[in-house]
Amino acid sequence: MRKMLFIYNPRAGTGQVRSNLSYILEEFARHDLEITVHPTQYAKDAQDTTCREAGNYDLIVCSGGDGTLEEVAAGLMEGGRRTPIGYIPSGSTNDFASSLGIPKQMRLAAAGIATGEIYPVDLGKLNDKYFIYVAAFGAFTEVSYATSQQSKNTIGHLAYLLAGVKSLSTIKGWKLTYRSQEMSGSGDFIYGMVTNSNSVGGFKGITGREVTLNDGLMEVTLIRMPDLFTEYPLIANALINDVDNKYIVKFKTTRIEFWSSEDIEIPWTTDGEYGGSHKHIVIEDLYRALPIVLGEQPADVIDEEDRREEENYRKPRDENGKVTGN
Repeated sequence: MRKMLFIYNPRAGTGQVRSNLSYILEEFARHDLEITVHPTQYAKDAQDTTCREAGNYDLIVCSGGDGTLEEVAAGLMEGGRRTPIGYIPSGSTNDFASSLGIPKQMRLAAAGIATGEIYPVDLGKLNDKYFIYVAAFGAFTEVSYATSQQSKNTIGHLAYLLAGVKSLSTIKGWKLTYRSQEMSGSGDFIYGMVTNSNSVGGFKGITGREVTLNDGLMEVTLIRMPDLFTEYPLIANALINDVDNKYIVKFKTTRIEFWSSEDIEIPWTTDGEYGGSHKHIVIEDLYRALPIVLGEQPADVIDEEDRREEENYRKPRDENGKVTGN
């Protein structure tokens, strides 16, 4: 009998893991798994628990947002283990789960883990901090960790948009230099992200075309400070539709460095959480370092969930994000 450690964040998203906990555990029990359950109690609890316990289990499954998965991955790396990881998304946006095709229905996700196979994916590292799918700086990045958990729970990634719109008037540029084997440059940038995902902030396709999660390459997107405020909509349109724009720099790399040209610390986020402020950053792709367990999922189920989610986001809302009509 395989031993499994199930770590879940009871506060992630709308707390849906609590109402689905019995179904999840029943699904795992059906597949002859000996289960130990651990609800997280404090920040970095998932990371500490994984680092300490990974060697005692055949499988670690976590449920929460992308930040919870990031903690488990970091704990695995710090403990020097290669224990397979299963992921049941229950956060607000779950970008990485979307990229992997993990269904939003929690019981289906559990079934896929119980019968699935290991799919090794790349892991990012920013200086000494591990991240799952995105490291970013500049405009709106503070929104991801400054937006209240209540807002995220209520309206998902729309909460980020509402908070982001309010910060448009305060957008500033960061003077920096970047260097990689593929491309180098400098300038005044309002935003930058290094990603390994098809989706960021709930928006699919903005990281570029032909994104592969285990090819040893990360996608780099940098946006220069525009000459006019009226250029912002054009930049946003080019980013969403993946078309050329003179202010957008895009390329792939395995390693990239950033320096603050003004000797000022630049705040970064990793997987939607505060990643610290730095004058010098080294970001590396750790080739297939994360052993994720994935099962085959029916495409029609995933498509139906995506359709429902899109319909929900399109409902009319007031300034606080509450639905005002049917």
